[in-house]
Amino acid sequence: MSDQNKDKQMRVTNAVRAYQREWIADTRQRVSQGEPFAICNGDDCEEILNVMGIPVIVVNYWHAIISTKRMDQYYQSLLKERDYPASIFSMGLACTMDNNSETAPWGGLPKPSIIVGGARTDTEMRILELWAREYGCKFWPMEYSLWHGIEKAPPPGWFDRIRDHWDELVDPVKLDYRVADQEKLIRYLEVTTGRKCSMAKLKEAMELVNEQMEYWRKARDLIAKTSPCPVSLRDQLSMYQMMWHRGTPQGRDFLKAYYEEVKERVDNNVATCPNEKIRLMWINALGTPPRWAQWAEEKYGAVCVTHNYMGIAVDAYARTIKNNDPLRTLAARYMLLFWTTPDWIAAQARHSNCQAVVTAAGIGTKAAYEQAGIPMVSIPSERDDEATREAISNYIESLS
Repeated sequence: MSDQNKDKQMRVTNAVRAYQREWIADTRQRVSQGEPFAICNGDDCEEILNVMGIPVIVVNYWHAIISTKRMDQYYQSLLKERDYPASIFSMGLACTMDNNSETAPWGGLPKPSIIVGGARTDTEMRILELWAREYGCKFWPMEYSLWHGIEKAPPPGWFDRIRDHWDELVDPVKLDYRVADQEKLIRYLEVTTGRKCSMAKLKEAMELVNEQMEYWRKARDLIAKTSPCPVSLRDQLSMYQMMWHRGTPQGRDFLKAYYEEVKERVDNNVATCPNEKIRLMWINALGTPPRWAQWAEEKYGAVCVTHNYMGIAVDAYARTIKNNDPLRTLAARYMLLFWTTPDWIAAQARHSNCQAVVTAAGIGTKAAYEQAGIPMVSIPSERDDEATREAISNYIESLS
């Protein structure tokens, strides 16, 4: 394998980036002509909005774009100046408050008609409410959202049951409330936009999601069993942008193309780091690649080959529709997508033959991961600085 393979980007991920640039430009044009546009929390109503033909940007994705563009420190400083909590989940608010199209990624977002947010925490709800006020648009809280359907600790191996037995894991009474929440939102959107939410189309969309996730699974499995790693983590995470086009033919077709190109790279012995010696799993909240990756590869041949978002995509989104009721099935997924349990993380890491997981401080505990069968390397922050490099070096050098 030659050095020319190193850092070779995939055609499909470049196509995804181009598609997203075209999509935001087209959305901006549509909004300027009076069409609706929405912002929502991740996993609060994307499929519903997509079925209704309402373009939507997901809060998590917009924050990841800001972070990828290295604008996070700028916006967090702006928040501190205005006495707002400077968290990674309030950067979208800061971007809108800044109101600078030359600074903002993509020139900023068009003005939304509605911001939809779940009551996961009081702070998160308040941030979304303030964001809607800043835009002068409607804020719609979803009271029964992610994590509100959990009554018990997750059973061991929950990730092997969640697709087909989700109804056994979500509290049915709270699920009724979530379904009612969705029905109210749909009625509001139908009245204010004149668009309809067809249950037949929603069922088709969920079947497309299942198909999309199956292509992702096949690609993930090929990457997991191939060493040196054939696809950079940056390219793998770039495909997560298609999660915000779930249930659409475009989303399915991009994941099919991704799987086919992964297979092509495996067949042709393409390697992102031919000198691979150590395989690592990277865990963070926004789904962004580690900033220290190139240093770790060059110094130690240590390659981040997978991420917790890969497991979320493969293990958590596909759902078997129960009783021919796509709305209730979707509501259950919005309430319970995944649990960040050490056994789930460890299963993913072992599947990709990783020697350890690397996580920023505050996500999980070393003892819990080790009990689940995988060492954890805790770094003090996501920055590529001396403290981060020292923590990673201490672990890797302890292996020799």
